[in-house]
Amino acid sequence: MNMRTLIAAGVVACLPTLALAADPILAVGFVEKAVIKAKVSAIDANTRTITLVGPQGNWLAVKAGPEMQNFGQIKVGDTVTAGMEQATEISVVHPNDGTPVPADVKTLDTAPTGAKPGMIVTDRREIAATITKIAADTRTVTLQGPAGNSVDIKVPAEQDGFKKLSVGDHVIFRQITVAGIGDTGKN
Repeated sequence: MNMRTLIAAGVVACLPTLALAADPILAVGFVEKAVIKAKVSAIDANTRTITLVGPQGNWLAVKAGPEMQNFGQIKVGDTVTAGMEQATEISVVHPNDGTPVPADVKTLDTAPTGAKPGMIVTDRREIAATITKIAADTRTVTLQGPAGNSVDIKVPAEQDGFKKLSVGDHVIFRQITVAGIGDTGKN
């Protein structure tokens, strides 16, 4: 399963949600990507857990649900490509524009039977929030949701809209994360 195809499919499937915003006063958006090659160091067939070791020796245990039909093809020593792409948007809106119903939608897609093992997980979040803190030195914006929970978002240096954000702004926060594991092959 090709990693670019996996991630592109997940992002394209979620793009319509980014376009449903009320007319924002200001929108700050950015995409972060990461791709690594990792080795399968252990497999627990009973729990369907795969342990991956990255290029710097860091490891990650991934649980493959029953949806992953080709789990039996994975062997210790195989090399996999793990990728993540995350699109984030913070849109400043008028306080009386209404608030969207909070959304947290996750999907899982797997390779078809007989293909190389692979899976992609897509997580889409949307919530109305208020900016409660801005740290200019770290380019971090703290958002507080309606239930009082807070999240810190680091805005990349190339995003000019960061300087126009203010404490007290009412925002719609959207984030789509697409992560996948695929391209299993022998060394």
